[in-house]
Amino acid sequence: MNKKIIIVVSILVLGILAVILFSTFGRKPFAKLSASEIVSAELFIMPSEKTIDLTDEEDIAELADILKEIAIYREDNSGREYAGQLLQVTIILKNGETHTIGAYNPFLFLNGKCYRTKYEPCQKLNAFGNRILNEQ
Repeated sequence: MNKKIIIVVSILVLGILAVILFSTFGRKPFAKLSASEIVSAELFIMPSEKTIDLTDEEDIAELADILKEIAIYREDNSGREYAGQLLQVTIILKNGETHTIGAYNPFLFLNGKCYRTKYEPCQKLNAFGNRILNEQ
């Protein structure tokens, strides 16, 4: 009987550790995205309130590379209370999916949900949007 309890407790502990580790490492929702999958991309930058359609293939390829790096962690709605610049990207993929990604460091909005994210990839996305805005 003692061995069964030890085995059950061990399995539970391993399961809990697996869940904790998975949430710590995050996930990359666009890890396998390629530029060729993107049918259209649009940037909305606030506070300038400008919407820019991306048509240049190099810009779309750069956007895809940046999105591949983005890792999201736990859902955290405290990002909705932040003030500052928001870069929102809307991409439509060949398979018909539409994704809206909002960079609001250190938070990332993905299809309406707010997540914690790493600073660097989110900052790259903001810098990309500002560069595109300044080129207009």
